[in-house]
Amino acid sequence: MPSPSPTGDKPSAWCAAAPNVVTVPPPKVELLFSTAKWRTCTTKVTRKGTGKGGVQYSVDTTLPVFWSANPAVDALNSEIRIRIDDTVKDFLAATDETTSDMAQSTAFTLSELPRINQVGRLAVIQFTGQEYVGGSHDGVLDDWINIDTGTWKILDKDQILLPVARQTAGATRLARLIAPKIRGMNGGSCTTDAETLLTDGYQKHMEMGLQFGGELVVDFPPYFLFAYSCGIGSATLDLRDLSGLINPDTTALATATVAPEVAPSPFTG
Repeated sequence: MPSPSPTGDKPSAWCAAAPNVVTVPPPKVELLFSTAKWRTCTTKVTRKGTGKGGVQYSVDTTLPVFWSANPAVDALNSEIRIRIDDTVKDFLAATDETTSDMAQSTAFTLSELPRINQVGRLAVIQFTGQEYVGGSHDGVLDDWINIDTGTWKILDKDQILLPVARQTAGATRLARLIAPKIRGMNGGSCTTDAETLLTDGYQKHMEMGLQFGGELVVDFPPYFLFAYSCGIGSATLDLRDLSGLINPDTTALATATVAPEVAPSPFTG
């Protein structure tokens, strides 16, 4: 089974030694997003082969790599890389545990792409994709990473929300805000209510991402609480409505006035 590690190159080298220069070490990279203070490029993580049980598989994922004049960015790049490597490892393990007759000769596939936005002083990545490891339907992948570009640290869920949001009164208020706004990312129905969310321990399943305009996107896994047609359930909340539930430091980062986004420079080699 091949190693899911994309490369041995130092991550920060992939985006160049200066913010206005793009180099192309092997494997080739593509500039994805750039601001006055930081940029990202990408490199592919691809694999094809046959699992131990005879199942054919393919992996096509994209690893975003950040550049900034801050040594802490290397640790961030390593953390993002580990997350993607772990996803690939889990997929390869599922492939190895399945025999070709169980899979009905259908190849297993994993695909994932990042979308990156500047949100105030945050760099926000949303990973979306699909995974097929048998059965009647593909699985839908959805993951958010919110990065403080001052420290290059990833904000976890407990840093985005205040502790009160995990207590009964705060969780009830949060659920009441989320429930009526949930929509299916594929247009399907995702009707639910606050009581149902609370009963199913919804906070453990939430993925959260900050969005330009002072908004928090809350996503739920495919088919969680909802009808099959819903797929991923997603709610968009105004940060002002979350006063007392969201960390004010997070709000300040997301709504900060910073230099405007600039278009990525042409890919050069």
